[in-house]
Amino acid sequence: MNLKKHLDRAEQALEKGQPDFSVELCDQVLDFAPGDQRAANLLAQAVLDCAEDKSKLLGKIGAGPASIAAKFQKLIRNPDGEARSMRRAFMRDGHSVDKGISWANALERAGYAGAALGVYVALASRSGAAARAAGDLAAAQGNIDDALKHYQLALDLNPRDTAAMRSRKNLAAEQALQSKQYSDDTTSGLDTDAFRRAALGEDS
Repeated sequence: MNLKKHLDRAEQALEKGQPDFSVELCDQVLDFAPGDQRAANLLAQAVLDCAEDKSKLLGKIGAGPASIAAKFQKLIRNPDGEARSMRRAFMRDGHSVDKGISWANALERAGYAGAALGVYVALASRSGAAARAAGDLAAAQGNIDDALKHYQLALDLNPRDTAAMRSRKNLAAEQALQSKQYSDDTTSGLDTDAFRRAALGEDS
């Protein structure tokens, strides 16, 4: 399977207003490569776009509740199987952002951090929890600017998200120190280790 060709077609379908076809293509790719970040991101976007035409999407999936339940019972001990089951559950109910988050969580547990990030990013504009999770994964992967943007989005959606607020503050402090924002004159006589601990909230 030419993954890039499939995903290029999926992206084009999404742009042309054919999200159901995009879902079908991305689902095929993820069956073959469950950790593909681009495929996971595109599928999540397409499922959200299909949410208003649920019956059409169900026809593409072709799996009834009984088979889904059976697969779940069979695969719960298998992280890859769990992620696949959660992906299908989200595809069946694109209105449920929580199911999309559950899919991303399962991808993380299966070791597919890149794919999980792709899903969280697609859901971020609709869920503060997804935006915060995207920030956490982006930070873990060293993408500081992206992480800060995701944390800010989480706070825009939920100003009371203390976890996102704390993470953004800590990451901004790290970024300021790493970028050597403070000149030698500014930091002269300053205990930089103590400053770092204070900025990150590590002092008791």
